[in-house]
Amino acid sequence: MKTLKILDWPSQRFFSETHPFHKWRRELRESGIQLEFHTDHTSSKLRHADFLLIHSRYFMNGWQDIYKRTPENEYQLLLFLSELKKTVGKLIWFDAADSSGSSDFPIIDFVDVFLKKQVLKDKRYYTEKHSGNDLRIWLNNQKLKTDITEFKPCPKDQLHKVKLGWNIGLNDYRYFGYKMGRLSNYLSYYLYPTRFSKVAKERPFDLTFRGSIHHGKDLKNTISYQRNRVLELFDSMNMNIASGPAISKFRYWKEMRKAKLSISPFGWGEICYRDFETFIAGAILVKPSMEHLETYPQLFIPQETYIPLRWDMEDLEEKLDFAIAQYSYYQQIAENGQERYRSAINDGDSFIHSILQILN
Repeated sequence: MKTLKILDWPSQRFFSETHPFHKWRRELRESGIQLEFHTDHTSSKLRHADFLLIHSRYFMNGWQDIYKRTPENEYQLLLFLSELKKTVGKLIWFDAADSSGSSDFPIIDFVDVFLKKQVLKDKRYYTEKHSGNDLRIWLNNQKLKTDITEFKPCPKDQLHKVKLGWNIGLNDYRYFGYKMGRLSNYLSYYLYPTRFSKVAKERPFDLTFRGSIHHGKDLKNTISYQRNRVLELFDSMNMNIASGPAISKFRYWKEMRKAKLSISPFGWGEICYRDFETFIAGAILVKPSMEHLETYPQLFIPQETYIPLRWDMEDLEEKLDFAIAQYSYYQQIAENGQERYRSAINDGDSFIHSILQILN
């Protein structure tokens, strides 16, 4: 029996990306992996393990936030990793950032494995030192670009450490009321399963997307480009659209389950909670092309599980109009997406296999 210790994100430990470890804890033990969860990096119990996985957002109030990063806290983190590496068999950094890019490469020399939720198919981008390269690859050619989020390239001799982990599709999307989310990691799916909506049901809304236009000239405006484009288009579309500012989670789910289409633009990253909520709700996912990346579980198959868009969103109106006009035909995309997602969240063997590959 080998031990995998996880230094988790304290504030989100009840419902973060580590959820599948809780969900399939027994199966992992049967495969020879004993789990331990920790939320204090100073604890002596963190040391002396076969494997140690560090959730990068543990350091979100310091080094992991690029706006709070300083030479001092970087030195402290590297010192911590150096000392830790002496006491564990394999040190794994889980870069939990939203995008396929990364600002965490300065630490890669101090760990054995550098995991990401989604990885670029062309990993050479990570090693290229070019002032025009944005951390978020899809923003490189944006016409309205005002800011660039540069990143320190990955040393070429360290690129082999960049491995595919798992994405937020394996988070818990069951509906919990206020404070009930603390039960997420402990409440059996047999007792409280994910509630899927049938695709073939009455759906009075043509499409749904909630949010507000960002008018600033800062990085957030750059990040919000696709979202702004969606919301600006709504004013000229003759459709029954559920949009507007944020609403309660209960109303949000109710609305999603009544929509034919759900638009999910990129934001801080490519993959969004809305993607999987769309599969659960039985709507058709409409999303910028994901063909540039690898991710697990792989649920994004163009024209099979989602309708792909150009990154500049210039084909958005045309594709929305066509999908609504041919909705009975496009329903199969929603069926495929939902079934593929349902299969993924019930496939503990696949998750365990992926983890064992990472550990070995």
